[in-house]
Amino acid sequence: LSAASELLTYYAEFDTEGKTDHEGQHAFVETATFADDVKYHGEAWQSDFHFLITPFIEEGSESDYEVQEKPRNLTTGLTDIVAWLSGKKGAAYKKGYMYTYLMSKFSNDENVAKSFALRLLIHYIGDLVQPFHCENRYNHEFPKGDKGANMFPLPNHYDVKELHALWDKVLYAEKQNIARPFDSESWSSFQQHVEELMSTYAYA
Repeated sequence: LSAASELLTYYAEFDTEGKTDHEGQHAFVETATFADDVKYHGEAWQSDFHFLITPFIEEGSESDYEVQEKPRNLTTGLTDIVAWLSGKKGAAYKKGYMYTYLMSKFSNDENVAKSFALRLLIHYIGDLVQPFHCENRYNHEFPKGDKGANMFPLPNHYDVKELHALWDKVLYAEKQNIARPFDSESWSSFQQHVEELMSTYAYA
């Protein structure tokens, strides 16, 4: 954690556009939403890396739907970044999209590029365990796929209007987003929620 926290500082010091303004004393946690935050601020190039769209075709449905596969996806993004940050020998990662794009973006300053990549990695790992980031449902209603349940509408619930967003926010400890950087009161609240969850769902 210490090494990761140190690596995160390089891009924070480089950033002049306010993309890391929400990071405080606990950047490893506060940067978890970075990859989503920056998609609409010049970093849409990495949007495809948030998903691994495995086709899910319901039993009894037709199987000739137009399945769209993307060469840049959650798996390739994670593979590129992990190989790069772990310093694997052979430098095969240097042929990967993440390395070549970020090194070019940051004028071959590898510390800054790695710092940015780590922020993406932290978020992508969270995406990996969200089922709707890993499947695309095809049926007569969604012949081109439901885009990871983003096209599956729901009644408005705390401003959540589709199934994907509901799953993203499945744990409602707070009704409103807490402002970042988190203050001591926020951290105390988080700790209380964690202890409640651990107590409620403790393994025997």
